[in-house]
Amino acid sequence: MKKSLFVCISFLLIFFFASCEALSPERIPLDQGWDYTLSEPFGNPDDFKALEDENLLNLEKLVPDGQGIIYLKKTFTVAPGLKDMLLGCYLGRITLADETFLNGVKIGGEGRFPPHEFSAWNRVRFYQIPENLLNSGENSLVVKIWVDGEGSIVSNPFIGELSDAKKAAGREKFWASEIQLVFAFLMLVIGAYHLLLYVKCRSEKDNFAFGLINLISALYLVVFYYVEFPSFTGEHISFLWFQKIFSSGLPYLLPFLVTMYINSFLHRVDRQPVLFFRIVFAVVPVIIVLSCPSYRILRQMQPLLQGMLVPPMIYIIIILVGKVIQKAKDSVILLIGFSPLVLAVVLDFMIHTVLKFYDFPYISSVGWQLVIITLLFIMANRFANSKNEVEYLNKNLEKEVADRTKELSESNEQLSITNEALSTAKRRADRDMQLAVYVQRSFYQRSLPEFSGWDIAWHFTPMAGVSGDLYDFFYHKDVLRGVGLFDVSGHGIASGLVTMLAKTVIDRKFNEGLNLPLSKVMSEINEQIGEEKGDIENYLTGVLLRLNGDKVEYLSAGHPKAFFRAGGSGKTVPIEVNGKESGGGVIGIPMLGGDYSAIGFSMKSGDSIVLYTDCLSESRDKEGNEYGYSRIARAFSMAKGSAKNQLDFLLSDFNEFRSGVAANDDLTVIVLQKK
Repeated sequence: MKKSLFVCISFLLIFFFASCEALSPERIPLDQGWDYTLSEPFGNPDDFKALEDENLLNLEKLVPDGQGIIYLKKTFTVAPGLKDMLLGCYLGRITLADETFLNGVKIGGEGRFPPHEFSAWNRVRFYQIPENLLNSGENSLVVKIWVDGEGSIVSNPFIGELSDAKKAAGREKFWASEIQLVFAFLMLVIGAYHLLLYVKCRSEKDNFAFGLINLISALYLVVFYYVEFPSFTGEHISFLWFQKIFSSGLPYLLPFLVTMYINSFLHRVDRQPVLFFRIVFAVVPVIIVLSCPSYRILRQMQPLLQGMLVPPMIYIIIILVGKVIQKAKDSVILLIGFSPLVLAVVLDFMIHTVLKFYDFPYISSVGWQLVIITLLFIMANRFANSKNEVEYLNKNLEKEVADRTKELSESNEQLSITNEALSTAKRRADRDMQLAVYVQRSFYQRSLPEFSGWDIAWHFTPMAGVSGDLYDFFYHKDVLRGVGLFDVSGHGIASGLVTMLAKTVIDRKFNEGLNLPLSKVMSEINEQIGEEKGDIENYLTGVLLRLNGDKVEYLSAGHPKAFFRAGGSGKTVPIEVNGKESGGGVIGIPMLGGDYSAIGFSMKSGDSIVLYTDCLSESRDKEGNEYGYSRIARAFSMAKGSAKNQLDFLLSDFNEFRSGVAANDDLTVIVLQKK
């Protein structure tokens, strides 16, 4: 039975492949066996040299300085199966321009040669072969190609039956240019539509960014679909500037606009330094591209310039993945929306770089177009949801108002009954709050011994009731071992309880970990606090210092930057080593903490450090201006004398800046000076 089954399967496979072979049209392959010359070949036919097959894709290697004219020759005889048939020559795509001759007679050509050169690299070459040009014996096909930094024949060229060559050219034309024209038209419509939506509603900035993304993408695709316009010859435009603007310049604007779109969609804002670098990575490559004096140099610069696309793309991925981890609304669907491009880029790399299938069309542009379509559906869905909400409110507003009015009337009746109960509850809540404040403040150190080698001053002002700020000094007798300053998110009883829980954990872990790396100590603090506070959403930021003589270890976990002041010069700088601030995620939420890193430095007599919570840096004056890092650094650099004097000077400058504007957060400031 098994033997009979094997015989049947073998017969079917043999029949299938034999049928395929029989159905395959007969062709004269042109992907190998070429000769070449750099001089005019028609007067000197013996000047040709053999062309290595792989150089058919890199003709610029054979031309001096990568620029000039090269002639390729292929000799062939018409196969018996093709005799007495109409034949066509399919040469795929040729970079940059060509003129093609059969037995010395021109049968076609695309693009323009210098001095008014213009590439037709994406126009499919299909030339019908006149019957009277073919010899019964040997025939000579010569292709004259203009090379400038690049030159090639791709897509498995061949001579075959006219209908077969036409079909091959039609398939190539569809993927190389026609589909790009369709997508470009759709992008223009989508872009114009979303820009119109933005004009109607300026608050929807994601429409503005998405509209620009579509318009610039459609303009970039010009290099693919301009060949579909028969009247376009490039006669009145410089090929170099055409490539600079459309092919080489526009792609560097897209990551900037994509980040703008994501930020608007997810309601996030980049910090000023990040925005600056985003602008740099968008503008600098464009300036370099526009400055290139020739197309050859532009081609040579491409690997370097394409490398400048990597940081913005990595930043986009970091934003999306980070928002997914934080479970931000719509972040997952947005990440899915960009996934087709990532998949297409990976496939292009595998197909063209790893497997070296050069004749296979690039699909990254198709991947990007799928991203556009996916984002369009996401935007349409969001718009539809907003419209449905508005319609619901319009239809049900009167009923909602009536229902709420009835509820308020009933509530007012209840209020008259429960006023006495509320007064009693309020008195009890006030008493409980006073007790909570008393208990919490008993946790904080109000006085310290005189430390050998260190002078300390601190200021602590809760905004109201219990505080979310936590400070601690770790010492044994007169030896100061460390300082900690932490800030719990949120306000009220919950954050106050977390400070008391955290203080116990931090004190224990610091003293247990005197011989451990400071990063390990912070990791254990993070794990323990996260475990003990359970499902409470509050988290902490903070700084931890460990002191040993004149050596300082410093670690910041998502906290505002600390400043170091040199005692002699008064020069004040953020605490960092080799341009790197110590870092790590926040504390109390394990998935946002983790890889903490500490830095070490030395302090001399008179040197000082200032630590503070974000109330100091983020408080505003009457005009809405933040006090900010620069003002902290300036005031601290001007402060002189003891730690207490420096603290008083800084707070005086801070209070003068606010001009009576009340603080909206707890304020803690610590100044640590080396004696």
